[in-house]
Amino acid sequence: MGYAMTKFAVIALTHATRRQGWDQGIRATAICPSFVRTDMTSGVSRVDPEEMIQPQDLAELIHTALTLPNNAVVAEMLVNYTLEDMF
Repeated sequence: MGYAMTKFAVIALTHATRRQGWDQGIRATAICPSFVRTDMTSGVSRVDPEEMIQPQDLAELIHTALTLPNNAVVAEMLVNYTLEDMF
């Protein structure tokens, strides 16, 4: 439960930052990836590493969000692996 509450708080903080900083040109995006194939997820999940998100794919999505014009801001980016039911 603590993880879920912390994640929700970080998302809320990101939204508040985006709203408060808008006039100063500050943009914020909450990046919420599922399992990313890294050393950190190695052996701690029942998810097959081949099905996990590749770091370079996540980096490409983040790069896309960063290069959007200021009038097209991605508030949240939920990134699931192959087929994940998060809801």
